Amino acid sequence: MKSIAFSWLILFWVLFISISYSDTKNSLSVMEEIKALGTYSEPTKYPEGMIKLFGEECKKKFTCMAPKASKEMSLTFKKNQIYHQRKPGDQLYALAMFELFYLNKLKKKEKRIKKFIEYWPEKKKYKKDIVALIKLNKSKEKMRKSLGMDLSVSPEDAMERFWVMGDFLNQGKINENKINKDIQKREKLIAKYKKAINKFNSSLKDKENKDLYNKIKKR
Repeated sequence: MKSIAFSWLILFWVLFISISYSDTKNSLSVMEEIKALGTYSEPTKYPEGMIKLFGEECKKKFTCMAPKASKEMSLTFKKNQIYHQRKPGDQLYALAMFELFYLNKLKKKEKRIKKFIEYWPEKKKYKKDIVALIKLNKSKEKMRKSLGMDLSVSPEDAMERFWVMGDFLNQGKINENKINKDIQKREKLIAKYKKAINKFNSSLKDKENKDLYNKIKKR
């Protein structure tokens, strides 16, 4: 009984820290979010593994690399858990490809972004496109954070880091080992804590993002 009470005390403390952190973190303004989108610039280099995957004819050609990367990324994300357990590095490759997918979207919407900035806030030109880009950028930010990167890292460096880590993970072999029951219980408890904290933080972030999107889309 004491163990359960202590466990919930820990959970309460972690949630309290999360609330305190969320309260002190200011949300970005609309123009700051637009600035955070970045500007399109064709990559100067690509991971060697990506070039081999898409063929030498695509080498250093963004118009060839981006569509292929977007298609391959989509296929990888749709694969089941068993596949990803066998090939864990493929998800990292997909994150590298997402960088090109995002850049391609940014390239296509360049003129619309400029129009939005020009008329904001009196008129809300291309507001749906802007909200879609902000959502994509936030997804990119989360993906980068998984490897300790932020939005200031160049697409070239981000792609290289994702790809190198993907190569590293795919070199490993799966071994089945028996796990002690106590360890299994602790893992379940930790997973429970993480799920509760992630759900709580996600709900806070969703509300913050929803307020931002409504601000842009509201007439």
